[in-house]
Amino acid sequence: MRKLVIIISFLFGCSMLFAEELGFDEEFYSTKRKIRITDGIGMGPTKEIARQNAIIDARKKALRRVTSTFRFMLSESKNGEFVSSSVEEEVHAKIIDKERIINVKYDHGIQFKNGQVVAVVDCIITVSFLDLDFFAQEMLKTAEAACIRSLYIAGWGQIFNRAYFSGITMSLITYGSLGYAYYRSNMIEEAEKAYKAAKDPVEAERRYAQLRDHKNVSKMLYIVGFVTWAYSVWDAFEDRSRADEVLDQVHDRYFKKFPYHRKYSFFQEIMMDMRPEW
Repeated sequence: MRKLVIIISFLFGCSMLFAEELGFDEEFYSTKRKIRITDGIGMGPTKEIARQNAIIDARKKALRRVTSTFRFMLSESKNGEFVSSSVEEEVHAKIIDKERIINVKYDHGIQFKNGQVVAVVDCIITVSFLDLDFFAQEMLKTAEAACIRSLYIAGWGQIFNRAYFSGITMSLITYGSLGYAYYRSNMIEEAEKAYKAAKDPVEAERRYAQLRDHKNVSKMLYIVGFVTWAYSVWDAFEDRSRADEVLDQVHDRYFKKFPYHRKYSFFQEIMMDMRPEW
C-alpha cells in the first residue's frame, strides 16, 4: 500500500516537473534545423585565419538560407530590392550549436597575391528560428479544445499541447489506478466469502485483513484515478492558456501587419472566471 502511494506520487511529481519543459516555454516557438554549408569561403594570411573567416561566412549563409522564406513576408522592399536587412532578428534566428566541420579545402590550383590563403569550408550548422507554419498551427488551437480532449481521455489535452511526458504520465496514472482499483474491487466478494468461511479466529483475522486491504486499496485508487483525470482537464486548459499568452506576445512583436484577434467561447470564459488568483 505504502509502496503504491510512493510510486504514484513519484510519477505525478515527474509529470509536474516536465510539464513546462515539454510544453510551451521554449522561446518564441522556435524550430531547430541542421543546415549543411558547402561553400563557406574565407581569406587570410594563414590557413587558420582563412579557416575561421570561412566559418564566419558559412554561419552567415546558414542564417540567410533559414530566413530566405521569410524575406518576402517580413522585409520591406523598394523598386524590387529589399530595404530592410534585419530578417534574422525579426524571425529570431540564431546559431545554437558549434559547427561540425566535414572538410576544409585550401588547394584550389590558383596562386593568390600577397601570399593570401583561401579556405572553402564544408560544415553542418544548427540554426534555431521562428517556424511560421508551427506558429500558425498553434495559433489555431484553443484552451477549450485542450480541455475537452482531456475530458474525453486523460492526458490527451497535454499531448495536444505538446506536453508529451506530462500527458502520458497522467494517462498512465489515471487508467492504471482505475484499472487496478477495478481489479481489487472484484476480489472483495471472494474475500468476504473466505472471511465468513474461516474455521478459527486466527484464519478469520487474516481473512479480514485481506478483505480490508482490498477495500482500502480499491477506494484509494478510484479516488487517485478520478482526481488525476480531473486535474488533467484543468491543467490542459491552464497550459493552453499560458501558451496563448506567449503566442499573443509573439504575434504583437513580430506580426502586427497580420491582424489576428483571439476570441473566447462561453465555456472558456467560465473556466477563466474559475481560475484562482495566485
